[in-house]
Formats: sequence, C-alpha cells, structure tokens
Amino acid sequence: MSGPARPPLCTGSLLLGAALRRAFGIAWLLALAILTPARADGIEDEQLADRPVSQVSILGLNRISEQEIRNNMRVSAGEPYDARSVREDVSNLYRLGHFANVTADAKLLPDGTVQVTYTLVEQLIVEAIQTVGNYALSDQDLAAVIPLYAGGPRDDFLLQQSVFKIKELYKSKGHYLVEVAVDESRLKNDGILIFKIVEGPRVRIREIEFTGNRAFPAKQLAPQIKTKPWIFLFRKGNLDEEGLVDDVATLDAYYKDRGYVDVRVDRRVELSADQKEAKVIFVITEGRLYRLRTVRIEGTGADGRLSVFTPEQLRGLMLLRPGDAYMKNRIEQSVKSIQSAYFTMGYADARVDATYVRAGEEPDVDMILTISEGEQFKTGVVEIQGNFITRDKVIRRLVRFQPGRPMDANEIENTEKRLKASGLFNEERVTAQPVDPDRPGERDVLVTVKEKNTGSLNFGVAVSTDTGFGGEISLNQYNFDLADPPASLGELAGGRAFRGAGQTFNISIQPGIEVSTYSIGVGDPHLFESDWSGTASAFYRDRIYPQNDEQRINGQLGIGRRLGDYWNFSSNVRLERVTLSNFQSGTPIEIYNQAGPSVFSVLSTGIQRNTIDNRQRPGAGSISEIGFSQYLGDYTYPAVRGSYTTFLTLDEDFLGRKTTLRLNSQAGYMFSENAPVFERYYLGGRSFRGFAFRGVSPQAAALLNQPPWPAPPIEPPYTQYPNNAVTINSPNAPGNPVGGQFLFFAGAQVETPILMDLVTMVFFCDSGTVEDSVTLDQYRVSVGSGLRLYIPMLGPAPIALDFAVPLVKQEFDSTQVFSFSAELPF
Repeated sequence: MSGPARPPLCTGSLLLGAALRRAFGIAWLLALAILTPARADGIEDEQLADRPVSQVSILGLNRISEQEIRNNMRVSAGEPYDARSVREDVSNLYRLGHFANVTADAKLLPDGTVQVTYTLVEQLIVEAIQTVGNYALSDQDLAAVIPLYAGGPRDDFLLQQSVFKIKELYKSKGHYLVEVAVDESRLKNDGILIFKIVEGPRVRIREIEFTGNRAFPAKQLAPQIKTKPWIFLFRKGNLDEEGLVDDVATLDAYYKDRGYVDVRVDRRVELSADQKEAKVIFVITEGRLYRLRTVRIEGTGADGRLSVFTPEQLRGLMLLRPGDAYMKNRIEQSVKSIQSAYFTMGYADARVDATYVRAGEEPDVDMILTISEGEQFKTGVVEIQGNFITRDKVIRRLVRFQPGRPMDANEIENTEKRLKASGLFNEERVTAQPVDPDRPGERDVLVTVKEKNTGSLNFGVAVSTDTGFGGEISLNQYNFDLADPPASLGELAGGRAFRGAGQTFNISIQPGIEVSTYSIGVGDPHLFESDWSGTASAFYRDRIYPQNDEQRINGQLGIGRRLGDYWNFSSNVRLERVTLSNFQSGTPIEIYNQAGPSVFSVLSTGIQRNTIDNRQRPGAGSISEIGFSQYLGDYTYPAVRGSYTTFLTLDEDFLGRKTTLRLNSQAGYMFSENAPVFERYYLGGRSFRGFAFRGVSPQAAALLNQPPWPAPPIEPPYTQYPNNAVTINSPNAPGNPVGGQFLFFAGAQVETPILMDLVTMVFFCDSGTVEDSVTLDQYRVSVGSGLRLYIPMLGPAPIALDFAVPLVKQEFDSTQVFSFSAELPF
C-alpha cells in the first residue's frame, strides 16, 4: 500500500532546507580555504612553484652517508622550488644503485616556504655470490662475466644482466639449452646470491637444411649465413639463437637484393633424442620475382620540377633499368649515386628517397624517386682544430675542399678516410657548418682531429724458415720534421722536437743468426711542398747462405707522385756494393767468380695501381705494378718486372669476418746472361711454399773442393778451373741454385676465419718457375693449407704456419713441407 500523499507545502520546505544546507557547506569550505594556509602533499602542486625551499630532509639512510646523497641532488635550501629538479633528483638517486625505492614529497609551510622530503629504501647488501650446477665452466669463468660483487648493493638490472651473460657464455660453449635461475629467498633472507645452473647437454649442429628455396640452391645460400655444422677440430658448430636470428635477416636481405620483395624466412631447430645434436632448418617462402616497370622522378616543390638535373640525366645514374629485377641493393646504390651527383655540384643538403608501388596483379613495381635538391653552397673557410703538434699544411693536403668552389659534400666522408689512413690521428671529424647570415650561399668546413703518439721504440724478435732467427730494435716516427731540431735535450726527451711535418723516419738494428740488417731512412710525402714525395735510405746487410756469405751496402734516393686516388709513380736510384765471401765446399765456380766486391748502380722506375679496401686485411680491390730497371757499373743490363694481385670476398658474416680469395701473379726478365747471381731471380720458401728457400732455380754443378783448392787428379768427367777448382760436368748431377733470368709465378689462396678474427685457415695453390730463358718447361706446382694467427698485441702481421706438398717438381728440386714466419714484438 502506498502512503498518503504529502501536501505540496511540506515538499517545498524539505527541498528548500536541503538547498540551504548545501550552500552553507560550500561557503564554509571557501572560508576555510581563504583563512587557512594551503597544504600540498604532491611535488607537482602549482602553489609551490618558485617559493623558497627552507628545508630538504632525507629519510631512510642507514649505510649510505647523507653527504653522498646531497652531492647527487640539485634541490637545496635557499633555492626557488622547481618540481622538475625534484624529479631529476629522484632519477639521479635511483641511478646510484643503492636504493630499492625513492620517493619525494613537498609541502607548503605556514611561513610560505617549502619543505622537500626524500624517503629512501636502501637495497639489500649482497653478502656473497655463489654458482651451483656448473660443471663445464669453473666458478672463476662465471665470476668474470657477473657484474655484481660481494659487499655491494642488490641491483636488479645487473642481476638480469648476470643471468643473460651466464647464458651467453654457456651458449658460446655449445650449451644451447642452459637454464639459469636466482634463488630469491636466500638473497632476500641471507643476502647470498646463488645462481642455479642447469647446463644441459652440449648441442652441436650436425646438419643445415633449406626448404622452399627454388630460385637459389642450398650451396648458394649456405655461404651467406654464419651458422655452420660441426667439423672435428676445425669448427665448433655451436647452436646460437641470436646467430640464427641474424641468419634469418641475412637470407631475407639476400632474396630482397635479388628482386624477391615478398620473401619470408623463418628457422626451425630439431633436436635429437639425446638433445646433443641439432638440425637447423631455414624455411623460405620466396614469393615472386619482381621487376622494375617504370621510374618516376619528382621534386619536393609545389610543381614537382627539378632544376639541377633532368629526369633523363638522373635515370642515367641509376644502376637499374626498366625490366631489371627489383634489387634492393641496386636501388640503394642508385640512390647513393644520384645523391653523390648533387653533392658534387654543391647541393650539400640534397636528399633522395626511393619508394615503390605494385603495378596491378603482375609482379611489377613502379619506383618513385623523390628528390629534395636544397640550396647550392660554396665552400667558405676551412678551419682545422685539435692539431697541437701536426702542422696545418699536413692536414690541408688531405682536405680537398676549395674555398670559393661548390661545396662537394662527398669530400666530408672522403676527407675523414684520408685523415684516418694517414695514421696520425686517433679521431677525425669533418663537418659542414651552418650558413652564416652575413655570407649567404657559403658554408664553412670544420676539421677536428685528435692527435696520437706517432713515435715508437720497438723491441722484438723475428723467426722464419727463410731468414732464421733474429732480433730487432727500431725507432719509428710517422710525423717527423727534419727542419725542427731540438733547442735543448729536454725538448728532445719530451718529444717536442723533430715532429709535426708528416715526414717519416726510421732506424732499425736487426741482428740475426742468418741475416743481420742495419738501416736508416727518412721520407717526405710532399717534397718541398709539392705533389712529389721523396725518400732517402741506407742499409747494411750480412746474409749467410748455404754456399757463401753475402755483404751488401746500399744507399738509395727515390721520388714518387700520386696520380689520382689509385695510381702512383715512383723512381729511384741506388748505389750498391756487394761482396761474397766464406765459400763452402760445393760452391759453384760461377758464384766464386763473382766474389767481388762488385759496385754498381740501379736506376728503377715503375707505376702502381692500388685499389684495395684495407691494407692490413684486404677483402676487395687489387694491386698491379710494372717496373723497369737499368743496371750500370760492374754489371750493365736492363730488367723488367710486373705483378698483379687481386682480392675477392667470398663470404662475410654479420660480424664482418670475411672469407677471401687472393689471386696473385708476377713475372720478371733480365736482359743479360751475365747478371750476377746475387741479383737474379729465385723462388722457394715463403715465396713458393712446398719448396726449399731458393729451391726453385737453375742450378750449377758443385765444386768438389773447398778453397784453397788443392789440385786433385783430373779425370773425366771433371774440368780444371783457375785456382785448381774442379767441377762436375755431368748434366744430371745435382748442383746448387744460382738464380735465373726469367721468373713467373701464379698462386691462389683462400683464407677463412675459424676462431673469431684471431685464427684463420688458408688453402692455397702455388705454381711457377725460374729459368734462364722465357720458357715454362720446368714448371712447378704445389698445394697446401695453413693457419694465420692474428694477435693484436703482436702487430698487424700474422704468425703464418703453412704445410705444402709439391704436385709437380723437377728432378733436383729441394722440397720443404713446412714453412713459417713470425714477428714477435716485446
């Protein structure tokens, strides 16, 4: 039942009363807000902004000193309040790694100032670090990769890093299934950090398979990836998840570089029943081969027109033509070629973007090149900074920006490369400066360098199957200045003299058991501030050969000139004095008759072309050289010699480690039958592996006696020589190498990494001959393999160990299966 209806008057009274109560409440709150000072519990309250800070309190400290905290804070008493500074303080205190939690509070005090309070919760202390379950790796191995330490605070980021690094270390050893966990309860209760490790079996890759690949066979795809199957002693075959991800990306790029725009690549790992072996399967969905249908070129202006080049000219710079496969790498090269053309014309801000659209249902694409030409600039002032020792002129030789000429932005990268190649600097940077409003249309260039110590005093030893064992003491300076003698001994000792002109100076003492060499030399890449280079050197060498000793004194002057970026012309004259002595039993009379001392000069000239990408470990480019020499003096005759070496990269992994092929050949000819034995051509040892040092050479019959030769009974087939020397006449008798007039060599070598960049393996084939005439009748061939050990602290030259077996040799050739060379600095 419903109650009786209220009278209208009663209802109105209730409504009026409620309204009056609400109005009174609001008025009371407004009065309190006006008469009572405001209280803010948050740091972002706008009422606090710019009010003076009177107190900065720090709560929660036990182990950490308050002074250390205040040293890392910006907020301090007396400064105006800034919420941003408080937030930065919280972030800075977190980064110290000492605290599990950091909070900040700010409130307004009755006197109008602000009190800031930081509440800190300190991290737990790691009392000890232990690893359990590790058998394949020692505690010391694991401790080396754990960034935490006993006695330090807990750091969750470093804790995660520790787990990650332990896993990575195990995976590098082949334990693909390793699991690492942290005992959180022991860490929280006792402060003992325990890493629980389940190593799992060592997983080796036994097989790699490609599925879905129709355009490219597996043998073509396999060299593109870094994952390789296990090979006993030569390859670990470890399963690396990150490496597989990189391989997928590599295969994806490989297909797209060849026009397969829709390619999809994935990988799958199948483990054996015992989980010790794995099969890696790369699953490829190739899609269709796309071809370029049309190329549309447009500018970024309102009308889309270009003002510098016509579309036809730009199409001529492209490496792709309509109808070609839509290759990603060719597109990138085309974009770079067009942008480089703009840079050359002075448009330093030019940008080229390439996009494509599919053309209907057919596997065709239309490419759109959008070009922002920008403004043309001229080169203004070229300023050099950071060179406190090296003279400006040395650097300006390498900087080819010309003030007043169009600014070629390509020279920014090229100049940095030349500065780096000079070897004078640790850092080099070239930047185009913003436009000066007072000089519109011009941009200055700033070249900043950081010099390095270019002098060195070296001690070391060298050992080789060709030259035996020897030591070395050398002084080298690659930023020498002959015109800057020291004003005092202190200036010389402090390295403030003889430096800064970019010249080279070296002096070397190399005593050895079989070869001893003493040399001094100086060079200037810009002789008398010209484009010509000059060198002067002298050396003395004492060499012990099996038949005799050789003493050689040499003085040489040379000039040269670079012809562009790749060609180089050189010419030199040397004066030489050679003496042969200490003849052994069996020395051919031909060598004895040239005992000397012989004095002669040699005028040589040659031209070289060098395009290799890296002088230490080239992966592309070639070196070709041809030269002519004229001998004058005790021996007069001309000689020619040429060589060609090229490098090809067969494979490169994601770390940049290359498998390279080196092809090299050389030939030489002396136009004289009377050329001295100490100048003739020889091969063998390190120059022709598989044969003894100087073992590839024409031979002369051996003498029977050692000087002073007593007169033996003369009977056939002997012949009497002056001084009672006797030699064998039989043409089939073994003799001793005396060198030849004609040399030819051709070789091939593949070098592939087997342990990071430190150890590589080589496979090679050497072939060639040395004859008294231009003929290949006595040709030799050898094959072999070896190791190269690249140890950075021992210098750029590797330790080379080679084993070779002759396949084709002549009757009296001296063979040598093992050869090596090593330079070991102290």
